[in-house]
Amino acid sequence: INRQTGCTGDNSVKAAFYAINAVASKTSGDLDFVFVGPTCTTDIRTIGDFAELWKTPVIGYEPVFEARGVQELTSVINVAQFSVGGVAQTLVFLMKELNQSEITLIGSVKVLPNGFSLSNDLRNYNKVMKSFTIREYFEIDENNADWSKVDYRLRHGARMIVICVDFYDIYSSLYNIAIRTLSGFRFIIVIILNKPPDEVLNQPNIKNLLYGSNAFIISPLQEQFSDALSYMQNVLPTLADEQFTSFHRIYHACYAYCVGSMNGVETQTDNYHQAMRGKVVTTKYGAFTFDNSGSVLTNYAVFTVDPADMTFASVMTLKSTPKDCDYYDCFELTSNKTPDLLWTLKDMDPPDECVARNACSNYIPHVIAGIIIVVSLLCTAVVYLKQRTHRMNIYKMTWKVANHTLKIIVNKNADAKMQRELENRSSKDENALTSRRRVFGSYALVGTQRAEYLQFKQEKKIIFPEETLDYLYTLRQLQHENLAKFYGIQCNDDNVTTFTVLHLLVERGTLEELCLDRDFGMDETFKSAFMRDILKGLQFLHKASIGYHGHLHAATCLIDINWVLKLALYGVTNFIVDCMDNKNIRLPDHAAPMITYPQYVCFPPEHIREYDETGKLPPRIVRGSPKGDIYCVGMIFYMMIEREDPYMLIHSLERPNPALVKEIMDEGKMPRMPVEHNLEGKLLEKCKDCWNRNPMMRPDIKSIVETIAVVYPTAKGNLVDQMIRMSEKWADELEDMVAIRTADLAAAQFQTMKLLNEMLPASVAQDLKNGIVRPPRSYESATVMFVQLCEFYALMKRSKPDEVINFLNDIFDQFDKVVKRHDAYKVETTGETYMVASGVPHENEGRHIFEVAEISLEIRAVSYTYILPHDKDYKLRIRIGFHAGPLAAGVIGIRSPRY
Repeated sequence: INRQTGCTGDNSVKAAFYAINAVASKTSGDLDFVFVGPTCTTDIRTIGDFAELWKTPVIGYEPVFEARGVQELTSVINVAQFSVGGVAQTLVFLMKELNQSEITLIGSVKVLPNGFSLSNDLRNYNKVMKSFTIREYFEIDENNADWSKVDYRLRHGARMIVICVDFYDIYSSLYNIAIRTLSGFRFIIVIILNKPPDEVLNQPNIKNLLYGSNAFIISPLQEQFSDALSYMQNVLPTLADEQFTSFHRIYHACYAYCVGSMNGVETQTDNYHQAMRGKVVTTKYGAFTFDNSGSVLTNYAVFTVDPADMTFASVMTLKSTPKDCDYYDCFELTSNKTPDLLWTLKDMDPPDECVARNACSNYIPHVIAGIIIVVSLLCTAVVYLKQRTHRMNIYKMTWKVANHTLKIIVNKNADAKMQRELENRSSKDENALTSRRRVFGSYALVGTQRAEYLQFKQEKKIIFPEETLDYLYTLRQLQHENLAKFYGIQCNDDNVTTFTVLHLLVERGTLEELCLDRDFGMDETFKSAFMRDILKGLQFLHKASIGYHGHLHAATCLIDINWVLKLALYGVTNFIVDCMDNKNIRLPDHAAPMITYPQYVCFPPEHIREYDETGKLPPRIVRGSPKGDIYCVGMIFYMMIEREDPYMLIHSLERPNPALVKEIMDEGKMPRMPVEHNLEGKLLEKCKDCWNRNPMMRPDIKSIVETIAVVYPTAKGNLVDQMIRMSEKWADELEDMVAIRTADLAAAQFQTMKLLNEMLPASVAQDLKNGIVRPPRSYESATVMFVQLCEFYALMKRSKPDEVINFLNDIFDQFDKVVKRHDAYKVETTGETYMVASGVPHENEGRHIFEVAEISLEIRAVSYTYILPHDKDYKLRIRIGFHAGPLAAGVIGIRSPRY
């Protein structure tokens, strides 16, 4: 076996002569040997010529180019599983599929150790066979290449670029050739290999580059490459992946010689060469067939990179079959194509002319600039349309309630002066928390919606500037879970002298009612939830363009049916006060006051002073501001904590001493603070900060929220959230109480399942427990065994009934222990008969016969040693039989199921 490295022209020839002389000097008579090798193309030609004189076969295991033709190489057998003619024919099939007639062929100037230059040999082959047109051919010195010139020649060449990959650094060479860029210009990239791609191109960076360039890869098709590699590496643990093909070829060369010798073929050149033509050789690495020239038939494939798992997938396979030899080839290829998106490359236009000139304009900056301009224009148009739509909506006055859609419903049991009094009284039937409802002196219907209202007498038409229209439109659009919906205002109607402000009617009650009702248990759960709801709604208003509430009091904090607090009459007080100051509206004649004195004195002092510096005027709606809202928050929280009116004026309709209002405005009078502070003392101190007469010194909403979190650390979220958490807490406590019963239930379920497992196989029992109906099914092979107690009826006659039962329980329990040690299932016991099955429902691949046989032997051993307690002299005898074959099995019965 010649493995001489390097190709100096005579190394292999010298090695051959040295070997022959060495053997001839020690052997008398004729020589009988084979020459495996050499690795060099030039040497194998020379050795082939001398082999005619030596009368010995030469088996080549490296790819060579048969430059002199098949007929002239009658002494050489090639097992390399690669030929230039094979890849050339594969390339022709690929060109036809992609509608290409010419190529640009490039390769490396490097000469491989076997003297093999694939690109040069492919060109020489085509000179004779004229299979395709080579428009451009050049070789690259990868260590000293002018890549700009390479790029220039490629752009001026054919659309299909064929690269023979015999470079030292494959990735760098392909990257510098810029195959990904060329593919982007609609060039078709084809890679030719003399080994499987899994051996040559298996690095991730090369795969990514090939996938990005949509490259086709032509190479020999090595069936089950990974299996063969794994098998050889088990034999040769130090074998590297890239060495596999060379070792594989050497193995086939030696194996081919051995096969020929064992079949009686004389090791003479002509005889051996003729005998191996068309011969099939089978090895542990696969089978191979010789063609009519003594070379192995090789199948080829066209691969692409599969993006799913970055592996090489064949899109075309070409099977080699023998034929009569022409000048070079003694085989022909038949193709089989699989669907792939890359075949659509043939439908694409060829590269633009500017690619060859390297003068293609880059329109990307222009496109980006155009996109920016278009987007800017669209944004401007959207903003303009949005502003125009908003302006149109403003003048549509969607907040204005038409008089014909408004209807006032008055309590028949109350006159006009009593309406407001009724609204400040609790129903006598409101003892139950769930049945609590408000009592309305009157309410409004806006279409089909019920609403609460404030109604004034309109003296003259109101002129709305655009700013006010915008404000009222925004107010109408506000949506928040802690705000009662603002329906709008009825005003400026012909022949109608009313001005009505309307908002959503909330039925459950007001916070004022709940605070002053001592029978209502307002614990920290209710307090913290209502406080957070107030602050969330108020924070939303302050952040919105509305900016304030203005009429914040416990009476305007409404509790809905889901116990969510909603703020009402927000954002309208300043507008109403302006209308009253301008004499546009006034309070109706003989009407009850809209607010009570206890409510009036809880408004911010700075806003009361704007209306009445003397304290003698009747209570009225005053202006509002964000800092004024904070003052009102302090009053509401005080009422929730102390459960009383801040100034002890509960529902008083009589005018208090004017001195009280003066003291509040001028002397800084505050509600009475408790002497002993409880856990809510910190919150009362925060309320006191809210009443600071300097509005700028009042706390913000964030600090109030933090104080609530400190005072009520376990209460978070709204009332519903807290109720859910409380229920979960109670459920956790109940778990301890029911732990014993749960354990008893689990024990009962365990016993039930245990009993069910005795009656049925475990898997079947589990399915029944889960409500799954398992249909009957057939089994191809299983084994059933019967064990019968002999002379059982004679034993029954001389034993008591309980002794018989104890005997059966005892002996069958011992049988059960034997069965549990094996892959089998006790089907049932009927009288003195014990039935066992193996292979159902768990199929065990034919082991059921062995399992049952082992069980029968162990049961027999049990019978030998068994002693009957009530009859020591009784000798247990049993009859055992089993049979293997097909059977059907299923669950029969519902109340007492059996398998």
